[in-house]
Amino acid sequence: MLSFKISSLRLKVCLLIGSLFVSACFSGIYADEIPAPAKTQRETLNKLNLLGYILLKSKREKEVRASGNNKAIAILEMARKHYETAKILLKKGEIDASNNEIQKSLQNISVSFRMVVDTERAVELAREQYALLKSRVKNFRQLFRQLPADKTKGLLDFEKLDGRVKEAESIYAKNQPERALAPLLEAADMLERALSAARKNETVVYALEFSSLDEEYKYELERNENYILLTNMILNADSSENSKKLPLIRMLLNKNQQLRHEAEKQFERKAVKEAIILLEKGNKTLVRALRLSGLAL
Repeated sequence: MLSFKISSLRLKVCLLIGSLFVSACFSGIYADEIPAPAKTQRETLNKLNLLGYILLKSKREKEVRASGNNKAIAILEMARKHYETAKILLKKGEIDASNNEIQKSLQNISVSFRMVVDTERAVELAREQYALLKSRVKNFRQLFRQLPADKTKGLLDFEKLDGRVKEAESIYAKNQPERALAPLLEAADMLERALSAARKNETVVYALEFSSLDEEYKYELERNENYILLTNMILNADSSENSKKLPLIRMLLNKNQQLRHEAEKQFERKAVKEAIILLEKGNKTLVRALRLSGLAL
């Protein structure tokens, strides 16, 4: 379910590994000043300066050392040894050998950093997942409430459901989004199982009575909005399982938008019955999209 940013430090590491060209803004700060008349010497010195920043001053370096991951720390130490060797070789004028040591250092840094979770990114990702799950719970609850009460009796423990949601909200309020995911996911699963059971029992097929066509139109419009929310959640979830189905899901979503737009125009013209028929077609289209994604509706 779920878009990812690259931290500034990771970007620096990637740039180093990819091209090994950096600006001279760190020149002379973390590597000894070395006379460098040649362009290649200056470039190597600049790489050493930025490499020294990553190894000695960066936030990620501190996270690795504080992680307690002995293997990651050992690999980071190897990276530092290659860095020190590269400095010595550059002083001797052995530029190619120095660059080889820089490359080895960068490879070790990359491995070491990947072994330790980026805590800020992990928290950010947990917040994104929490928001997605909370929206999922809200919309599944709305869908469940649309079913007649006498048809859904015993399918869902509302007290337990509310308890899980409140537990998640309480943990999240303590700035612990990662821990808050488990109870919220359980709440979402409870609702999805209840909806699935309702479908298996054919409780989703029922006749509603409306006091007016306007009331029926409003009902179908609300259903359409709920289905759109669920479909957009699936599109934004970035699930590898649904990757091949996404183009078709988008096509069905666009088809619904056309039907809904036409329904709204018919409603404005007071052709409410025709508008309802168009919305029903749109809702069936969205149900197809949701079933494609694996949702039992």
